[in-house]
Amino acid sequence: MPLRHQPAPPTPWDQSADRPQAHPSVYIHPASSLIGDIRIGEGVLVSPHCSIRADEGTPFYIGNRTNIQDGVVIHGLEEGRVTGDDHQCYSVWIGRSTCITHMALIHGPAYVGDNCFIGFRSTVFNAKVGHGCIVMMHALIQDVEILPGKYVPPGSIIVHQDQADRLPNAKPSDQKFSHHVVEVNKALLSGYRCAETGSCDLDAIQNQHHYGRD
Repeated sequence: MPLRHQPAPPTPWDQSADRPQAHPSVYIHPASSLIGDIRIGEGVLVSPHCSIRADEGTPFYIGNRTNIQDGVVIHGLEEGRVTGDDHQCYSVWIGRSTCITHMALIHGPAYVGDNCFIGFRSTVFNAKVGHGCIVMMHALIQDVEILPGKYVPPGSIIVHQDQADRLPNAKPSDQKFSHHVVEVNKALLSGYRCAETGSCDLDAIQNQHHYGRD
């Protein structure tokens, strides 16, 4: 699989030259760039024109079945870490079955839990977003911890903990939509890998038409 990746450059804080590590089942579009110690789980889709750059803050973790959509930027400050679900320290932790959607920015230190949705052009910086949170478009989340299962409306600026504490719960329809996006991107991953190898089972792909729908 073509993959634009390179080791982290030597710096005063890190001379390890670590490279990205991706499970064989992932698809990373060749128009995306990955640098440094990035650990990518099973079934992850990285869409075109993403920059995932672990050259300052490091390492990054991206969990199984998560999708990183077009134009996403993931970076981290040299100082500051979050604790991942494996109890290790990371600059950026993104959990399983999470959607990081078009043009979003995740800037470490940052934690995004499992089954989350981060909307178009939203920013998470120096913050923790708990499992099952739905963050809609053009939101800013900074210097706060958002409890699991919360809903962040479009255009919200959440920069004080009292704002985060007042957020409403996500509705079942929001969670269903996020799950559907995960399933759509699983189908896209299969399609991209199929097209790349040139050996496609089109009948099997067509039979995925029930992806994520009840």
